[in-house]
Amino acid sequence: MSLKVTTFNIEWMVSFFDGDWNQWDGTIVDTFPGKSLGSIHLEAIPDVPALCTRIANVITAVDPDILAVQEGPPREEQMQLFVDTFLGGAYTVFGANRQWQRNYALVKNDLAQHCRAEDWDDDTFNGNWKNAPYQPWGSIKLDDRKVHNFHRQPLVLHVTPPGEPALELVAVHTKSKFSKLKTPQQWEERETAAVKDALLVRKKLSVEMQMLRRYFIKRLAEVGNDHAFLILGDFNDGPLAEEMEREFLVNNIIDELVGSIMAPHAVLTHGMTPDVIASSATTRFRNPMKNGELTEELIDHIVMSNGLLTGSSGYTLDQATCRVETDAFQAQNDEPDDAENRQLRPSDHLPVSAILNT
Repeated sequence: MSLKVTTFNIEWMVSFFDGDWNQWDGTIVDTFPGKSLGSIHLEAIPDVPALCTRIANVITAVDPDILAVQEGPPREEQMQLFVDTFLGGAYTVFGANRQWQRNYALVKNDLAQHCRAEDWDDDTFNGNWKNAPYQPWGSIKLDDRKVHNFHRQPLVLHVTPPGEPALELVAVHTKSKFSKLKTPQQWEERETAAVKDALLVRKKLSVEMQMLRRYFIKRLAEVGNDHAFLILGDFNDGPLAEEMEREFLVNNIIDELVGSIMAPHAVLTHGMTPDVIASSATTRFRNPMKNGELTEELIDHIVMSNGLLTGSSGYTLDQATCRVETDAFQAQNDEPDDAENRQLRPSDHLPVSAILNT
């Protein structure tokens, strides 16, 4: 058996539904004028069906059996309408907790009947992603201790085809690294409020990595160290340490997720080979810490348990197949390098895929 698994952040899909959650009229709009959600501004989209077709063409070209989607719409019916209208109803929708940016798994219909998502509303499951304590940077007082919740709760999908090994996927979208630290001058002058806020953001990211690792370790204890376990999605962090991380000795969160050589059974491995990691990027942005310079980063990842690396789980992830789906994306991308136009790009992230074989 062969399974293609893909992760794709599809930039603020709620825009396709007029940026509406509770008062949604059941349609995909023809045009979207733009909207503000607090400090977030959603770009205008003159032709929403054309953009949806652009996105669907990427997905069709990649042709995943299981697609993890980040920044999906808040309502499951909205995602299903997108699938039915632009993907020919070929996928069954599984959703995590309802948020403006919701995690989903789209599973091909034949396979979906053998899949089960953990109930995001179940108190026991919910507890994995809530009330994790942490101490703000520079503070030691117990009264200063805070707790953090995984706002965009991970989607956990169990795949159990008849006669095949069990596979568990965790689709994630961590919190953003955006903070009050927005200019090189703030960093060079060590502007206190800005640097402390950036460190606080990284603390919260670290807490999310701890929650993911705790869940992973708990599952290994329940089902065995050879369990086929995949974590994939938008981690909002790449493989290289930034200057702040090097100077303040805070960890890169991907490194935190991987684990310790003191517990080799619970070490996670990146799906890509080292040379592919070094040459890959899934997003680009104007970096405020580099005076607006266009910067590319690999922040969308697929990481796997030892059981998938060695094949002891019954599945093997073929690292030669794990890559950014650049060709499929660029075939639908008409946005110039020096422009920012939501209408012309499938998303602000590129998909990443890998193939698993039994």
